[in-house]
Amino acid sequence: MPAPEIYNFLAQRQSASILVEPKPDRSTVEKILQVGGTVPDHGGLKPYRFVVVEGEGREKFAESMVNAAMEAKGTLDDKKKAKLKSKAYASPLQVVIVFSPEEDDKIPEWEQMASASCTGYAVVLAANALGFGAVWKSFGFEPGSLMQQTFQLKKNERILGWVNIGTEMDRERSSRTPLDLKKFAFFLS
Repeated sequence: MPAPEIYNFLAQRQSASILVEPKPDRSTVEKILQVGGTVPDHGGLKPYRFVVVEGEGREKFAESMVNAAMEAKGTLDDKKKAKLKSKAYASPLQVVIVFSPEEDDKIPEWEQMASASCTGYAVVLAANALGFGAVWKSFGFEPGSLMQQTFQLKKNERILGWVNIGTEMDRERSSRTPLDLKKFAFFLS
């Protein structure tokens, strides 16, 4: 892709809200994850890992979200449980981003988290570049005991969010409004 096309692709990127089958096949998911591993990473620590959720795994993901919310809040009504569970079914595939910091005297944890967070955007871009819709999602609770077990979280790990991936339903999109650089940028000369 010539540079102007790459720029236009990036400048017009938008999250996809309704994602359906078909989802990427295994080799395509592996390509997407490879791009996730190209993010800036001081020291090459790779302070992240990915959990691909699909098929029956979505029910395990759904149950773990309900469990985490119940452990945090005590109780949930059926409507809230159903809403939480629906997050695991919003697309045919999710890539969960797990922050997995390394002990390192030179590279602080915050910098490792910044690197791990970048993987989510890289996964979104890779999915888009391969013709799939994608959107970064997050969860308002700390992982509960079931989520820790389901995703095999170590004591120092946490879930940063996940990327929903699938085929985007046809919808017309308006062009993305350019960023107001007078408001969001400062040029120091």
